[in-house]
Amino acid sequence: KGKGYAPAEKDPDKFHSLAPAGSARTTSFSEQFGRILCELAKKDGRVVGITAAMCEGTGLDGFRQTYPERFFDVGIAEPHAVTFAAGLAAGGKRPFAAIYSTFLQRAYDNVLHDVALQNLPVCLCIDRAGLNPSDGPTHHGIFDVAFLSQIPELKIYTPATYSALENALCDALECGAPCAVRYPRGSESMLVKEHFYKAKTEGVGIRADFNHDEKLQAVVVTHGRIAAEAIKAQAELADEGIRVGIILLEFLKPYSECARLVAEAIGNNTCPVVTYEEEIKNGGAGMLLSDKLCEDHGFDRAKISVMAVDDCFGFGKKGESIYETLGISSADLKNEITRIVR
Repeated sequence: KGKGYAPAEKDPDKFHSLAPAGSARTTSFSEQFGRILCELAKKDGRVVGITAAMCEGTGLDGFRQTYPERFFDVGIAEPHAVTFAAGLAAGGKRPFAAIYSTFLQRAYDNVLHDVALQNLPVCLCIDRAGLNPSDGPTHHGIFDVAFLSQIPELKIYTPATYSALENALCDALECGAPCAVRYPRGSESMLVKEHFYKAKTEGVGIRADFNHDEKLQAVVVTHGRIAAEAIKAQAELADEGIRVGIILLEFLKPYSECARLVAEAIGNNTCPVVTYEEEIKNGGAGMLLSDKLCEDHGFDRAKISVMAVDDCFGFGKKGESIYETLGISSADLKNEITRIVR
């Protein structure tokens, strides 16, 4: 990359992936992850950071400089990074292994056998979760929820803001069990932050923008960055007289606990429910959560709609956003809710 361009040849790490010229510089989830991990390491000497040749990309450069003896770059070897983390955890450390979602699938066996089966306190910090249109299908993080959800005893967190990310990482450190904290590329959405996080909160759970006894015509259950699209659809539907509530999940697994909190939030409402995500549909969070809602809490399966990336790798189309191309934009969500409530 950058061959023939002197600045890129001189500093290949910096020029590996760049925003368009003139873009406003804002902090990112990766940078916030690095900052939070430094804070955790300051308080807890067991904390170590691991990367597979992506120190700067995962935001660990500051950690490397501050805690060089507790930082490990294993090279382009994600399976080894996970097994190495398991070994450190077995020795009493609290490893945080930062790996892009699209590369974590290389280490599936290691997560399953070396971490989860041994019930070791490894935290998988899954960067670039969800769709990544600037990098395309090779870097879409749409499969990790489905393949990690199969693994027993593994907790999955899905923070949508920096404060939720901090809560998730703190919880992961304290729980003493295998965990995965997944977060998107880029910055937090101010729309999501202002809608659900008017004040800083502690702990990890769910956030609903309605009261459980409020009369609704539909409820959207979502997680991560795509919650911003749900908020847009909600506003447009309100203009048409359709009252929709939104539940933002801060964790997914254990699904039994997630379903219980969702059911409590929805209360006596018997309205349709739409699960809404930017990950793969088959075996994903929407399917698994809807199963638990029906099996454990008596929800009507016919009234649950699952919107997600449907059986494709997520190639983009010129002139459309990736959400539009894959049929999960705010307009698509609005159309689906309109269809099921009328």
